[in-house]
Amino acid sequence: MPRDDALIPRSRRAQVSGDYEATVTPLIADRSSIPLSGSLAADVAEAEAAITRFDERTGANLAGFSVIALRTEAAMSSQIENLTAAAGSIAVAEHAPPSNGPHKSNAELIASNVATLLAALSRNSPLDTIEVIELQRILLEDSAPRLTGRFRNQQVWVGGSSYSPHGAVHVAPHHERVPAAMTDLVAFANRTDLGALAHIAVTHAHFETVHPFPDGNGRTGRVLIQRMLRSAGLTRRSNVPLSAGLLTESTRYFDALNRYRDGDVEPIIGTFVDATFHSLSNADQLVDYLFAALLRWTDRVVARCDSAVWPLLEYCIGHPAITIKAAVTALGVSEVAVSNAIDRLVSLGILHQNSPARRNRIWLVSDVLDAVEDFMDRARRR
Repeated sequence: MPRDDALIPRSRRAQVSGDYEATVTPLIADRSSIPLSGSLAADVAEAEAAITRFDERTGANLAGFSVIALRTEAAMSSQIENLTAAAGSIAVAEHAPPSNGPHKSNAELIASNVATLLAALSRNSPLDTIEVIELQRILLEDSAPRLTGRFRNQQVWVGGSSYSPHGAVHVAPHHERVPAAMTDLVAFANRTDLGALAHIAVTHAHFETVHPFPDGNGRTGRVLIQRMLRSAGLTRRSNVPLSAGLLTESTRYFDALNRYRDGDVEPIIGTFVDATFHSLSNADQLVDYLFAALLRWTDRVVARCDSAVWPLLEYCIGHPAITIKAAVTALGVSEVAVSNAIDRLVSLGILHQNSPARRNRIWLVSDVLDAVEDFMDRARRR
């Protein structure tokens, strides 16, 4: 679409006129290897082993952590894009019907990111461009549906002004090149002969370089990180909120993406290694707190061994906002049994109702929400 210069201040028109260079991404599907220095290769191997140990420990001892990890991943990935909300608001937004009007709250936008992650991890087939488009649609269907359903058909750029790509940090490839670039990228992503974490880091950096959508590229790209961690077998029973580590050093993360565009792959791989250790250290503290909370709750509950209160306790670990309908579906018990179990946990102070409404009631798990807030606070520290 031709630019309307009347919408640009006169003082800026000279700065945004003339030719500019868009990136032409190399084909990577058949690249022979990902070269790493000896020390970085050792760090990558250590990070992969740490992910595997974490996955085994949390999967065996705290089944609900897998779900809460996805929620923290969604919140941290969104915060990298300056979308922030309280843990309780995000949890409630997952159950609330979409608000009317074009402007969604940050909590609603982050809840859409949770839904996108859940969709990505439900797939076990090779990645393809149709799935990538679908994941971005889930992410934006309630906030910007007109920007979904296809790859972009316009020029996009990162940084600089909103008027023109002149002066941008990164000018993405021309939109006519995007379909071929994405076909090449998913072929690379599906390879199984490359070291997992380095492979994931390069795939992510290349995705962000192609920038295939008009919006949602960062969050969609980080969803694909989780998809590839699962496909590579690094995470089997749990999830690693890697975005928490990327947020801790977000300046380094964005710089590493730019270094990748200049042809240097090691900075983004090194950033992923350090983000892995940052996020695992943070997540370990979250797991310990939640496990201790579950033990405290168990000590306070007196109920028959077949009571619905026991599976509801474990459900609370991964679901800090609860509705009767969602719990009935998840636990496979009757509405009466769930309602009675909720009443029991309310009486013990483990749950409290979000509002006095009699319809569409939501109960919150304060211990879990407090733990998630602490996790997010630790990730924000520089």
